Amino acid sequence: MRRLLLSCLLVAIASVIAPCSGQLPAQLHDIGNVTDLRAHWRIKPLSSAATRWGIVWNVVDSANYEGAEIVLLDERYVDAFGRESAEFHRYSVRDGAVVDDEKTDFSPSSSMRDGGGSIRVRLDAGAVVGRLDAGYGVPDISIPVELHSGTGMGFYCDAGCDTLRCDFECDKVDVPEPSSFADMGELRAYLRASQDVREAEWVYYDRDTDPRRVSLGSAYRLATVSDGSGGYDVIAIDTVAGARPQLKARLAATGFIDVYDLTWYDASGVTMGPECSARFENASLLSFSFPLYKATLRFRRAIATD
Repeated sequence: MRRLLLSCLLVAIASVIAPCSGQLPAQLHDIGNVTDLRAHWRIKPLSSAATRWGIVWNVVDSANYEGAEIVLLDERYVDAFGRESAEFHRYSVRDGAVVDDEKTDFSPSSSMRDGGGSIRVRLDAGAVVGRLDAGYGVPDISIPVELHSGTGMGFYCDAGCDTLRCDFECDKVDVPEPSSFADMGELRAYLRASQDVREAEWVYYDRDTDPRRVSLGSAYRLATVSDGSGGYDVIAIDTVAGARPQLKARLAATGFIDVYDLTWYDASGVTMGPECSARFENASLLSFSFPLYKATLRFRRAIATD
């Protein structure tokens, strides 16, 4: 697992951009196949005029992304209690056009011109949907956001500002390489010609699991193929016509006969952690052990009627 970390506590002039025109920040962070993320930008506007700053995410290209921004109105616009007037914009850009532009008026709990204002995005490990918070101190605005793998994220401002905080921290998964087989026909032709008894197609047989710790995503159908280094690639077989077989796990030789160290990737591409192992119990049975999850899965060799 690789960790990306950017931390800038400095005084700076942010990039001047107009995100709704399709122009993006000069620096974008790759959020990749992300498992958890923290992004936090806090600025203090230097101008007394209307100022806006924000964040873009799910950036595919300059014409397709999502964004949110704080718009701090001219300092003359205050409420009856002397509080600043602000707007929160949540928008999407598709094919260069702004869509789903939503605006919410709010008054920051304290002066953003004095103490700064924040935009934060977080995705907790294991969560499906992240949160975006905006405002001063305790968030004035909080909304759910979806983060898509293989996209970018960045900050912007349309005027001079002091950058009080700029953090980007992201845990990324080392995604396994795809199978080298183009389709099931190619894979099965390889297995039929193999002289290695461990190279075979396997179907789910049974399990011994604690349902509070782990669940079986589907009744997997697998194939084992030599990696040329004494180990084996475990390939997940999709029964959909034309689907490309995908790498599900790796078996690394241990020096013990028929026992292998196991690297197993779950449905989101995250490894199941250390101490996992696999064993060819005989020519017809293959087992996978996940002791930290108190789980064992067994697969039997496929036969013609499967």
